[in-house]
Amino acid sequence: PAPPTPAPPTPALPPRAATVLVLRAAGPAIEVLLVRRSHRASFMANAFVFPGGRVDAADAVADPADAAAADPLYPARRAAARELAEEVGLQVSKLGELVRFAHWITPSAEPKRFDTEFFLWPLPGPLPEPLNVQVDGREVFDPLWLTPAAALDRYAAGTLNLPPPTVCTLEDLAAEIAAGQADPTQATLAAGADGASAALLAALLTRCAARQPLPVLPKLCATDHGELAIVMPWDPQYPELPGEGQPVPG
Repeated sequence: PAPPTPAPPTPALPPRAATVLVLRAAGPAIEVLLVRRSHRASFMANAFVFPGGRVDAADAVADPADAAAADPLYPARRAAARELAEEVGLQVSKLGELVRFAHWITPSAEPKRFDTEFFLWPLPGPLPEPLNVQVDGREVFDPLWLTPAAALDRYAAGTLNLPPPTVCTLEDLAAEIAAGQADPTQATLAAGADGASAALLAALLTRCAARQPLPVLPKLCATDHGELAIVMPWDPQYPELPGEGQPVPG
């Protein structure tokens, strides 16, 4: 009899990473920090992204007496705080300040992949004006403070290079901000209080802390024009395409 067909090799798990949406109250709005990756970067070169990077082995090493170490996200939180300090000189005093917001995994068809946790983090106030973010000048450059809506407008106009996960995360954040602004209590604050955006930011963080983000693992497919299209797990054609990932409800 013919020898049995060997099982296909189990794909290697992508390395873990963490990134931070740094938020600040600015006038009546909430702004987020974007930084440009180096044009020499091997991943998302020259794109504007949120500060972040790979989870190192040292990020998982904790004092057993530290209650936070029992959190499965502890290494990702440590990495997020470390990368934030290294890339833009901002210090997270307590890991619990990082609010989990999204979870993205690079498509299996890509040669370089990451399994990335996205966190929200509010800048502690009061803040100096103007606030100068000290980028490292090696991995990231050109810090930008923009509202999510303004960043998406620049992307749509072709003047801001944003990777797909950044675009989708900004869209998600813009929707959460809009939901807060539509709340009658927050609308009253916005109409008559100088601290309106700070109140909106606090409410945003409270609401997002209750989220339970599902991992988003897109797939890639070729269009009729020979270009690559990104297919999300909730798109109808997702189950039919090759690659890792399970469909999820929209």
